[in-house]
Amino acid sequence: MVTNTKSRADGAEEKNADVQRRLLAAATHLFIKNGYRGVSIREIADRAKTNSALISYYFGGKEGLFVQVFKEVAAPLNDKRAANFEQLEQAGTLTVESIVRAWVAPMFEGRSLAKESPVTTLSFSLNAEQGKLSEQLIVEIYDAINFRFLSMLEACLPGIPRETLVWRLFFLVGAILTATRPHGRSFKRLSQGNATAQDSTELIEQLVQFAAAGFRAPPLR
Repeated sequence: MVTNTKSRADGAEEKNADVQRRLLAAATHLFIKNGYRGVSIREIADRAKTNSALISYYFGGKEGLFVQVFKEVAAPLNDKRAANFEQLEQAGTLTVESIVRAWVAPMFEGRSLAKESPVTTLSFSLNAEQGKLSEQLIVEIYDAINFRFLSMLEACLPGIPRETLVWRLFFLVGAILTATRPHGRSFKRLSQGNATAQDSTELIEQLVQFAAAGFRAPPLR
């Protein structure tokens, strides 16, 4: 009797987990494709082949589902940055360039530059459509890794005030978001055919050199 009860409970738990996975997969696809406002609860439920009421049951509604999607898309990025920082600290090879590279590279490694990064797509949708939620998620998802990034830079740049480094980090975020969007035609045209934006290794190194020079620049006062 106990075994049967446990089996039923395990089966129900597995079914619940499967429904949540399907909803997250469906929502991820649709939010990346159409943005937050361009997706309805019904569309997500239909794609997941489940009842739309379960979105509220499991995630508290469309906004809660979007938050979970964003966290799951951003998590590998932060995990890779943290792992990169660990390697640098263990090796004792902290330079401005190596710190910036550890932060920048995970945005581009292992993906095609011909398509926009899912993190970028969701970030633009979030900023344009959900201002308050955007600020909340930035704090919740990125603050810890960015505090660590800034602290490592401070160790290499003792003459640059923290507030100046924060300004420059925000500029780097803007550069990253721009660089993760496809710009093949305009890039080729502006460079008069001498360069393309399809080489992730070159893109990373160009960003690293650009950002490192910016972080090293003397403060305004």
